[in-house]
Amino acid sequence: MTGARRVKVLGDLYHGQVPAGAVYAGRAAPGLPASRYANRHRIGQCRACPAVHGRSGALLGYARDLADRPDLVAAARAELAGADVACWCSLDGEPCHVDVLLAVVAGAEPLGAAVDVLAAAEAHEAVDRLF
Repeated sequence: MTGARRVKVLGDLYHGQVPAGAVYAGRAAPGLPASRYANRHRIGQCRACPAVHGRSGALLGYARDLADRPDLVAAARAELAGADVACWCSLDGEPCHVDVLLAVVAGAEPLGAAVDVLAAAEAHEAVDRLF
C-alpha cells in the first residue's frame, strides 16, 4: 500500500470526477455531494464566520473545527487511513485543508497539523525564492 496523498478532482465545477479510489473531501458541487470533511472556511469572505480569510486563515479555521470535533477526527482516522483524498485545490504546492486532514489522519493534532502544513509551505516558498 502506498501512502495517502492529496489528489485533485478532475474536470470542471460542473463535471467534476473524483479519481478512482479517492475519497472526496470538498464542498457540494454539481454531481458531487458535500463531504463531511469539507472546509467550511473559504478564502475571501467566509460564509462560516465573519472573517475575510487568506489561505492561512482558512486552514486554521478548518483545524479549529476539527479540534472541536473529536468524533470527526476519529471518523477520519478510521475511514481515510491510507486513502487518497480529493479536493478542487491545485496541486501547485499551495497548502490545502486536505493536507491538514491527511496529517490528522496520520496522528497529528489538528492545530499542530495546520501550523506544520503552513510552515512547510512557507519553507518551500523560501527555497524556491533562492533558486
